[in-house]
This record gives sequence, C-alpha cells and structure tokens, in this order.
Amino acid sequence: MGAMIDRRWMPLLAGLLVVIMMPITLVASSDPVSRAEAWFDSISTMRADFIQVASDGTTATGELHLRRPHRMKVIYDLEEPLILLTTPVWLHVDRPNDKTVTSYPISETPLSLILREKVVLQSKEFTTTHLVRDGITRITLKRDVGEAAGELTLEFTNQPFVLRRWMIRDAADVATTVTLQNMRFGHRYENKFFAKSDYPLPN
Repeated sequence: MGAMIDRRWMPLLAGLLVVIMMPITLVASSDPVSRAEAWFDSISTMRADFIQVASDGTTATGELHLRRPHRMKVIYDLEEPLILLTTPVWLHVDRPNDKTVTSYPISETPLSLILREKVVLQSKEFTTTHLVRDGITRITLKRDVGEAAGELTLEFTNQPFVLRRWMIRDAADVATTVTLQNMRFGHRYENKFFAKSDYPLPN
C-alpha cells in the first residue's frame, strides 16, 4: 500500500491509525465489519507503544499518538529520528536531524480510511472479507490497482472486541506486522502537539 512512500515507515503507517485499541463495550452485531467500524468510531484519543516487524526480519519500535478524526503523530525510536504527522489533507514526514519535512497526500495511504470522522471499511474501491475463528476476527481490505494498492488485515480479539494486531502487504509483496502495547486512552492533547515543524529554509 502506498508504493510512493518510503517503505521504512509506510507499512507501519498503513496500519497505525487502523490500530486504535480501546476496550469499550459495543452493541453486538452479527456483521464483524460493521462491529469494527463502530469500534473505531467510538474512539477519541489513544497513545501506545508499538513494535513493527517486516518480512525480512527487520524491526522498529516507537510511540503512537492519535486524536480522531484526522490527527496522528508517530515517533520512531531510531538512530536517526523520524516523526510522522497527519492532517485532514497531508501526511508529513519529519526528519529532525536533517531539519526537513516531506509531505504526501493522505489519500495515497490507507490512513485516510481510519482517520476520517466516519470510518468505512466496506467500499466499491476495495474488496473486504472477514474470518471469525478461534476467538479471533480478521478483516482484510484489498485493492489490486491504483493508489494504496495492497492488502491490510486487521486482527481483533472477540472477548473483548479489541484490535491487537494488523498485517500489511504492499504492491511489491513486502509484508509487515505491527503490534501495539501499553495502550492508554482519554489523554487530552493540545493542538500544538500535532503541529508540523517549521524549519528555516537552507541558505
């Protein structure tokens, strides 16, 4: 998904906003996809640690901060700092050591699906399937061509119904798994926390 974006962090982003895990009680639904949509729509803010594992064995860790709708900040724990920020229109990639910010349309990433005010996991634009087995619900969104082509699988526990993991497979067949830990909810964020860095122009 999002072949135009640097693969070091895009697989995480594809699922990052998808992984907003709040142990809330929802009205029971016979349709797992509708249940997942309602679960996302019930979330306001979340902070969590994450672990990302790629198909080649490489790993990354960091912090995720979310304020729905539209706002997310991802802070990677890397030797060279990397911060991701979202707005209703843009995904900003901030590299503090280089004092540079690169911006991409949010529509080029799957983030647009789960950052919007009303989450929709079923559309004519992609194929949605689900499987419920052994206490786990898996929902897969797949797009074969166009922007954000690839496959995203969301994995929920059923009791309680909580998203625990997601798997991304992009158009180049690169797979990534992301797991959240130490989730906290209800934090109050100031607007400036999600503000883009304003670095001076190079001489």
